[in-house]
Amino acid sequence: MAPKFQIKVFQISSFIKNLTIISIVTLSFLLVFFSKSDLYLINGIKNISNAVIIPITKVISAPVNVFSNFVDEYKKFRSLKFENKILQEEIIRLKKWQTLAIQNSRENKVLKKLLNATDNNLTLVKTASLINRNDTIYSKLINLNAGYDDKIMKNMSAINERGLVGKVIDATSNNSRVILLTDPNLSISVKSVSDGIFSLLTGHGDGKYLVSSFVKENKMPRLGDIVVTSGTAQIFPVDLLVGKVAKVEKNRFFVLPFVDFKNIDYLQIVTSK
Repeated sequence: MAPKFQIKVFQISSFIKNLTIISIVTLSFLLVFFSKSDLYLINGIKNISNAVIIPITKVISAPVNVFSNFVDEYKKFRSLKFENKILQEEIIRLKKWQTLAIQNSRENKVLKKLLNATDNNLTLVKTASLINRNDTIYSKLINLNAGYDDKIMKNMSAINERGLVGKVIDATSNNSRVILLTDPNLSISVKSVSDGIFSLLTGHGDGKYLVSSFVKENKMPRLGDIVVTSGTAQIFPVDLLVGKVAKVEKNRFFVLPFVDFKNIDYLQIVTSK
């Protein structure tokens, strides 16, 4: 019995060994096959994705990208608009400072000229600035920011750096009113510098010229002569610049004042020493 048992055991052991080998080979084949199959499957899915899914995704995402770009551009636009507004405000602020600087520079120049304009024969009472003016056909008046509290009195002369402006006709505590040379109601006694011809001048209706209302001995000054105050009427100090003879007619002549009456900022109120 023993040899038969041994033969059967050996046969079973050989069968199991062979089965094991076959199983291992089969499993190895299956593993290789499925490994290759997975690779083919993945490549197939990848190809399908490249051919179908990606284009569809691009089509679907295109509106989103467009909207996103629009939002970004709008944000940039808002930012630029805000920066532009800030720059505009800065420009306005700089223009205000520029205007103020120009005005201060002009005022300084005028005041400097005024300081040099006062003759040794004059006494400076007050330097005043113009508040407002009343220009009509029949009157040429300006108001100043100084009055009798500043020792300004009626009939005092008003000058600037270019010559005689007018005279004070009224004064309150803090303000005074000056009648301009161009007013038809004001007469001034003048003389020509070259020939010493005496005459009276009044304002002309056009507000530009002074016209002679009386000429002593009917002697006419020459064209281009400079006329100054004569001091004979004892209203204005002597030798204040008035203007230049611009036109001579048979019985009268016209004087163009040196003062620019449309651009008066500061005046000096003066009297004779």
